Amino acid sequence: MPKYKSYIIYTLVILIILILSITIKNVKKNLDNKSDQISFLKKNLKNKNEQLKNIHTKLLNKDVNIENIIFEEGINFKNKKKRTFKLDNLDYDLIEFVSNDLIFAKHPEASSSAYIDTYEGNIFLATATGQITYSKINNLAKNEFKFTSIKSNIQEIIKYSEFYNSSAFGIKDILVRNNKIYVSYIKEHYKDCFSTSIIVGELNFSFIFFKDFYSPKNCIEKNSEFFNLHPKDKLIAHQSGGRMIIVDNSFIFSTGEYRYRTLAQETDNDFGKIISINLTDNSKKIISMGHRNPQGLYFSNDLNMLFSTEHGPSGGDEINVLDFNLNNDRIANYGWPIASYGRHYFDNNDDKDKRYELSPLKKSHLKNGFIEPIKYFDPSVGISQIIGVPKNFFNSDNNRYLVGTMGNAKKFKEGMISLFFFEFDKLKNKIVKSEFIPIKSRVRDIIYDKNENIVLLYLENSNALAVLKAK
Repeated sequence: MPKYKSYIIYTLVILIILILSITIKNVKKNLDNKSDQISFLKKNLKNKNEQLKNIHTKLLNKDVNIENIIFEEGINFKNKKKRTFKLDNLDYDLIEFVSNDLIFAKHPEASSSAYIDTYEGNIFLATATGQITYSKINNLAKNEFKFTSIKSNIQEIIKYSEFYNSSAFGIKDILVRNNKIYVSYIKEHYKDCFSTSIIVGELNFSFIFFKDFYSPKNCIEKNSEFFNLHPKDKLIAHQSGGRMIIVDNSFIFSTGEYRYRTLAQETDNDFGKIISINLTDNSKKIISMGHRNPQGLYFSNDLNMLFSTEHGPSGGDEINVLDFNLNNDRIANYGWPIASYGRHYFDNNDDKDKRYELSPLKKSHLKNGFIEPIKYFDPSVGISQIIGVPKNFFNSDNNRYLVGTMGNAKKFKEGMISLFFFEFDKLKNKIVKSEFIPIKSRVRDIIYDKNENIVLLYLENSNALAVLKAK
């Protein structure tokens, strides 16, 4: 073999060896990298597994708000629907921002439950399971926006499991005023004994430390003998009230009677009442009684009157007015459960129904010594919050109001899943004009923001924050 050929072969062999060596080195390096990546993934998976175990353990212990785990980054809303309708010959837009991040409902007819308020350019939204969130109100001009979560110590205060799942127990309202945030909720005093109570915290967008603001001395037990009057009677957490407003220096809120009906006519307890607390000296007084489940409050400064709405039994939802101009020291009494335009649930016209002995539900309020509602609904519409809407919103010189309704979308009856619009004549003490605005979703909460001149609604069937405004 010629010498030059041997040299070429030798060179090729060396090159092949070098190439193989470099290739093997790179492969080994890649394998090491892959091994490191696999180790990293294993470590991450182990950490994730530990987190899941921790979450699972907490859930088993029933002491954690799952919404705060899943949606700790906030709640996203997206513009999904816009409708226009006429009201008193004017055009109004209803714009719905829908969220897929809300999963817990506090009523079987709802997809989610939440309460809203506005304060200093922010919208605050609290889910019924305790997640507090906020977003700038000018975000409503966008197609998509996020509500940012605010951490709090709610889970340290409220530890019973029913609060954090799809039960009737949970938050009942939020109120943000004077740099404080108030939350009404169903409190468990001890095992299976409940009341409507309130916590308060300084408004802080990083962390809110809540503490007790109001809690009654007594609570209602699930196994109370009163619930033995009828086979289907039991403590009903939906009948808990919880609406809050501030009028001058008075904190006013409503409480329900949890279907322990007779408590509403007794002055030695706070159930089935509207209560006022003086914010200076913390003195408390009952300003009205005889309520079943008042879930709406609005005070008209122009009229010096307190409007309230409350759920009746089967029929008999009411809109009531308390006239502060009367300067009457007596507690206003609206009649429940002696007077009502509704009927007891599961009423089969049975003469042996013991409920009517203690709760006769006589039709006339006035003839039985009580205050008549300015409006009642039979059948019920599932009445919720009431607001007064200023004259510049409706372009009117009259006092006008909006009331949210809920009800059953599948078994729809007129007035359900709507807004009830009305005018009130103070001299005649009556509603002089009214109509229903179909919303097609349960209106759980409704507020008016004067700076933006808009009405905001939380809709339970569509998981939506809705904006009502003039075109």
